[in-house]
Amino acid sequence: MKVIYRGGRSWILKFERDENYPSVFMKFLEKEKIKGGFFTGLGACSDPEISFYDLKKKKYLTKLFKGDFEVLNATGNVAKMGKETIIHQHVALGKKDFSAFGGHLVKMKIGGTLEIYLNVSSPLKRAKDKTTGLNLLSV
Repeated sequence: MKVIYRGGRSWILKFERDENYPSVFMKFLEKEKIKGGFFTGLGACSDPEISFYDLKKKKYLTKLFKGDFEVLNATGNVAKMGKETIIHQHVALGKKDFSAFGGHLVKMKIGGTLEIYLNVSSPLKRAKDKTTGLNLLSV
């Protein structure tokens, strides 16, 4: 991963082919001590693992998709839950046949690149929501 630009609270990050994402992003966030922010990105990936949260069962249903895909959009935020940094991210992925699908991103390998614009905010926190079972942003 390379920092392409940094100005004030904004960063532009370029992830390299075959990097494991979001683990590389997590290392960057921890190194820079970023405790809150929102980001968006685009690029390409291989073998993404995405999930869908089943509200009735209160658990994630996860699926690995084999192959290469376009990252049409990646949107997410960064927050702390206790001392742990949490990346909450959704993706829309495009297939070779021009169909698309998406969900909560668990992990993927970078394809040609992934370019992310990160806007750092004041620290954000997450806490377990009893109703949904999700770790939601909190005050």
